[in-house]
Amino acid sequence: MLLPSDIVQLIARESEENFDNYNYIKGVLLKRFKLSPEEFRRKFLHHQKNSEKSRREFTFEISNYFQEWIDGLKIDSFEKLKNLIITDQIKRRAPFEAKDHFLDEWTRFVSPSELADKLDEYELVHSDRKYETKRKQQFNPIEKHTESNQRTIRHKPFTGTWNA
Repeated sequence: MLLPSDIVQLIARESEENFDNYNYIKGVLLKRFKLSPEEFRRKFLHHQKNSEKSRREFTFEISNYFQEWIDGLKIDSFEKLKNLIITDQIKRRAPFEAKDHFLDEWTRFVSPSELADKLDEYELVHSDRKYETKRKQQFNPIEKHTESNQRTIRHKPFTGTWNA
């Protein structure tokens, strides 16, 4: 099997000492094609069986995606694998705003307790902000809370002229 010329050129640029190092070359290629552990996780979770391929081939593909996902995160024990799976479930149930807030580090969370602490801290800070916003609104002179129905009625400031 021949390699495409761009891959051959990429490998040829490496030093002689790294040229025979499989793991090093694999890392270079994964970086070049932007195949991160997160990308392998997505492929593992969303890969579909192609009608031209057998179930055995499909099984081989998703097995490889799974293996690359856990290898990329250095999951090398049952305990770490268990933590990864639990963390993944916590991530799936986290609010979008929290995912967005932790965007830079989201894919590196592999400890459920670390992720839970971060999410609890995030929610605590944001619940304090919501409380402060609500308190400020209570003292806003433009709003009036009616006793009978607990609705907030917003009055627009008068900008016209008075007719006498």
